[in-house]
Amino acid sequence: MRYKEYNVNKVLEKCLRLFWEHGFRGCSVKDIVEATGVNRFSLYHEFQDKNGILYNTLKLYRERYIRDKLKILEEDGHPKEVLTKFYLSFLNEANLQHGCFFIHIGTELADTDENVNVLVKSYLGEIESLLQKLLGKHPTTKNQAKFCARHLVGLFCTTMSFCLIHSETERNNHISNGIEVILSKNKNYATST
Repeated sequence: MRYKEYNVNKVLEKCLRLFWEHGFRGCSVKDIVEATGVNRFSLYHEFQDKNGILYNTLKLYRERYIRDKLKILEEDGHPKEVLTKFYLSFLNEANLQHGCFFIHIGTELADTDENVNVLVKSYLGEIESLLQKLLGKHPTTKNQAKFCARHLVGLFCTTMSFCLIHSETERNNHISNGIEVILSKNKNYATST
């Protein structure tokens, strides 16, 4: 048996950055080979194909970069403050591009790749569930929390796309105004202090 001469997670990190910068369709296997230094045969042996590399990259991103961000939604505090902190955690990332890799890849591929569609829906479903729990900590009905959570997921998706083309001030205003509008549908979430 031959010893692997590469670290799988380091390869996936490089692919994550490559896919984020150029998109999945904008990267060839040759680009991946050049970026990672791992030959095509080894990549195919490890991941089966380019799609396998992507699915493993999404898994790595979720485990390595998302876990702590989702914990923000479990914190105590006023919903607007917790939500703002959550959204901004994706925009203030020091070692990655701004935004969310799931939304970036989902925007490109969810309509044409069933596996990506399932992964993105699962991810957004987890966020929506955490949002409902956060909102449920404050007096409200289950339907109101569900309604607000659904719209906050929509705001999340647009914010993660919006961040690619707007300034920090515009992004912050988009987040603040979006949260205000959605939470204003329930007087118990009133954001004015």
